[in-house]
Amino acid sequence: MRLSFTILFLTVGLLHAFSQGISIGGFVHDAENETYLVASTVSLEPEGRHVQADMNGYFSFEGLAAANYLLKVSFIGYEDLLIPISLVRDTLVHLHMQPSPLLLQEVRVDAERAGFNGVASSLPVTEVGKNYLLKNSSTNFMQTLSSIAGISSMDIGAGFSKPVIRGFGFNRVAVVDKGVVQQNQQWGADHGLEIDQYDVDGVRVHKGPMSLFYGSDAIGGVIEILTPVIPYEDMFWGDASLIAKSNNDLLGASVSASIKRGSIFVRGRATVQSYSDYRVPTDTIEYLTWRLPVHNGRMKNTAGSEANLAISGNYSSDNFSSWLHLSDIYSKNGFYPGAHGIPSLERVAHDGGFRNIDMPFATSNHFKLIWNNELKVLDNDKFVFDIGYQQNRREELSAFHTHYGNQEAPLVKPDVELQFRLNTLSGSARYVKDEGERWSKTLGGSIEYQHNRVGGYSFLLPEFERLSGGLFWINSVRLNEEFLLTGGVRYDMGRLNVSEFYDPLLAEFLVLQGYTQENVEFYAMRSANLNRVFGDLSGSVGLEYRPSIFHSLKLNVGRSFRYPGANELSSNGLHHGAFRHEQGNGDLSSERGYQLDIDYKYENGGFNARLNPFVSWFKNYIYLEPTGDWSVLPHAGQIYRYNEAEALVAGGELMVGYEINRRWSVNGDVEYVFNRNLTDNYALPFTPPAVVTTDITYTGNSRDSNLISNYEFKLENRLVMDQASVARNELATPGATLWNISAYAHWRIGGRMFITLLQVDNVFNTSFMNHLSFYRKLNAPEPGRNIQLIVKIPF
Repeated sequence: MRLSFTILFLTVGLLHAFSQGISIGGFVHDAENETYLVASTVSLEPEGRHVQADMNGYFSFEGLAAANYLLKVSFIGYEDLLIPISLVRDTLVHLHMQPSPLLLQEVRVDAERAGFNGVASSLPVTEVGKNYLLKNSSTNFMQTLSSIAGISSMDIGAGFSKPVIRGFGFNRVAVVDKGVVQQNQQWGADHGLEIDQYDVDGVRVHKGPMSLFYGSDAIGGVIEILTPVIPYEDMFWGDASLIAKSNNDLLGASVSASIKRGSIFVRGRATVQSYSDYRVPTDTIEYLTWRLPVHNGRMKNTAGSEANLAISGNYSSDNFSSWLHLSDIYSKNGFYPGAHGIPSLERVAHDGGFRNIDMPFATSNHFKLIWNNELKVLDNDKFVFDIGYQQNRREELSAFHTHYGNQEAPLVKPDVELQFRLNTLSGSARYVKDEGERWSKTLGGSIEYQHNRVGGYSFLLPEFERLSGGLFWINSVRLNEEFLLTGGVRYDMGRLNVSEFYDPLLAEFLVLQGYTQENVEFYAMRSANLNRVFGDLSGSVGLEYRPSIFHSLKLNVGRSFRYPGANELSSNGLHHGAFRHEQGNGDLSSERGYQLDIDYKYENGGFNARLNPFVSWFKNYIYLEPTGDWSVLPHAGQIYRYNEAEALVAGGELMVGYEINRRWSVNGDVEYVFNRNLTDNYALPFTPPAVVTTDITYTGNSRDSNLISNYEFKLENRLVMDQASVARNELATPGATLWNISAYAHWRIGGRMFITLLQVDNVFNTSFMNHLSFYRKLNAPEPGRNIQLIVKIPF
C-alpha cells in the first residue's frame, strides 16, 4: 500500500511539472506608512539577478522560466525581507519592509530564521538552506551535512549514516525535527538516521552543548531541521527530482507538491530509492586473520531500498500559527555476511545478483506526528508549544542459528534475531517575554515518555520505560550596541524502569557445560529489574561582542548533562552490529560536562574567516571498556562493559573563504578533535581524524542564453589525516587524499527550468578507510568512485 501510494504521488507530481510563467514585478513599501522605498535592492535567487526599485518603488524581472525563486529585499534601516515564491504566470506583488528596531551607526543584517531565543546566539551555529543541500547532496542526509566543518558521518555501508559532531555521536547528539527530538534507537552502531534528505528545506547545526534547551542527549550538539518557509502569495508549486548514482547503481525519485490558499498551506513529498551492493577498490579484505574475497569488487549483500512519505499543513493568522507534520520513513538494508558471526568463505561467495537483499538484513520504520503552535500574546510576547508522537520499529533478521544447542527456532518469524519497538510521546512549551527588546526573557519546559519493547531469538537490550522532563529560564540582555549578554538555567528529572529478563535456555546450556550454580544464575540473569531516578542541573552564560560590521566574537561557558541510556545500564548480549558482547553497568550516574565555546568571525569585502575553538571536560564520561573477561556465550569473545572515566575533549574548526572576483572563489576548512580518557590515558573511541578541505569554485551567469542561466563548477580536495590516537582495542586508520568535482546548472528547455547536479566523488578511485565506518573493523575500504546525477524539475 505504501509503495502504491508513493508511485501515485510521484506520477501526479511529474504530470504537473510543465506549467509555465515569464515575469515578476512589484512595489516595495514601508510597512508602517506605506511610502515607497526608492532604490531598495531586490535580488532574485537562484538566478543571481539584482535590481533597484525606481522612483515609484517598482521593480521587475523579465524572461524567467516557471520555477521556485527567492526574493530578497534590503534597504538601510530596514530588516531584510525574504519571500519564497513560485512563478507559474506573470505575477505582481507588494512587499512591505519593517523598520529595524535598532538604529546603529553601522548597519549589518544577517538574515536567519527565528529559533530558540537567547543563549543559542552565543554558540557556534551554521545554517544552510535548500540550495546548499542540493549542491552538496551525497548518499544520505548525514553525508550531505558532513561537508560542514566539525560534522562527520558514521557510515553504515553506502546507504545509511548517523551524525557525529566534534567526535560526539550516538546519544550525545540530538536531531530535532521541527521542534521535536527524534528518538530512533540511536544508541546502536548499525542504526542509521531515518530522515528523508529531500524533504529538508533548511538545517541549523549547533556545535556545542544544548542541554539547556533540549535536556539530556544534546550534550554534544544539535542538528535542527527547520519548518518550511511559507510564500507570501497564494500559489501552487512543487518539484520533481530524478536521482542516479553509479557506485551502487542507485535509482531514485522524489516529488513534492505545495499549495497556499489564504491562511492555509499544505505540502507533501514522496521519495523512493533502490540501490545494489556498493563497489570498493579492492578484491579482498582481512578480518580475524581471514582473507575474504570481494567478488567483482562489490561488498556482498549491502543493497537496500527506502520509501518515504511526508505531509505538512499550516494555518496562519495575524496572531496565531499552527503546523501539523506527518512522516513515515521505511528502509531495508543488507549487511555484509562476512561480518555477521564467524567469517565464512561460503557466506561471502557471489550469489549471482547485486540488487537482491538476503539475510542478514535490517528493516526500520519511523512514523512521526508533530504539532507546532505559536500564539502572539502581546506586541512582543508569544507562547509556543510543540507535541510529538513517534514510533520506531526495527527488526534485524538472520537465518535462525543458536549459540547453544538446546534452543529451538520460534514458531512465528523464526529468523528475527532482534526486534525493537520504541514509542515516544513528547511535549514542550515556552513563553517568550519582550522578544526583540533590550531585555528578553523565556520560560519553558519539556516532557518525554518512552516505551520500548523487544523481541527475537537473541537478547541484547531489555524492555524499558523512561519518563523525563525539565524546566528552563533564559535571559538575553543587550548592554549596548556592541555587547549582548545571554544566560539561562535548567533542571531536569528522569526515571528509568528496566524489566528483568532471565534466559532459561542459557542457564540450561551453562549447566551442561559444568558451570557452578552461582555462575549459571549470574550469567542467565541477562537483565535485572532496575529502577533509577536522575536529577541534573544545566546552565549557560554567553557573551556576543560586535565592535564593527567586520568583526564578531561569541563566547559561551556552560554545564551540561546526559542520562545514561538503557543500553549503557542494562544491555547484556552478543551485538553482531558492533562485533562484540556488550554489557551494561547499572551503577552508572548521569554524564556531566563543562564546556567552553568560542566563535570568531571576520568578513571584509570578498574575504571571510571563522574560528571555532572549544574545550570540554567531563567528570564521568561513559564509554565501552574491554574487560579482559571472556564471555560464556559461544563465539562472543571478551566482554565490553560500560564504565565511567574523567575525560577531556578539545579542538575546533577554522574556515576561510575568498572571492577572487565575481566568478572565482576559494575556500578552505580545517577541523581537528583531540580527546583523552584521563583515567586510563587512552583516547576515546570513534574520534574523527583531522581533515583539511579546500575547494575552488567558478560561478557563471548566462542571462542572454536561451539554454543555460546559472552554472557552477567546483573542484575539491579532501585531505584526511592518519588517526593513530585510538581507544583500547580500536584500530588505527591511515589517512587519504580524495578529489571530488561537481557541476551545477540551471537550464531553460522549452520554456521550462531544469536544475542539474553532476558530481564525481573519489575521482581517482582511491582506496581509503573511514575511521568512523561501521565496517572499519573488517578493514574494508569505503566506496570507490561514484558518479551522481540529480535532475530537478521545478513546477
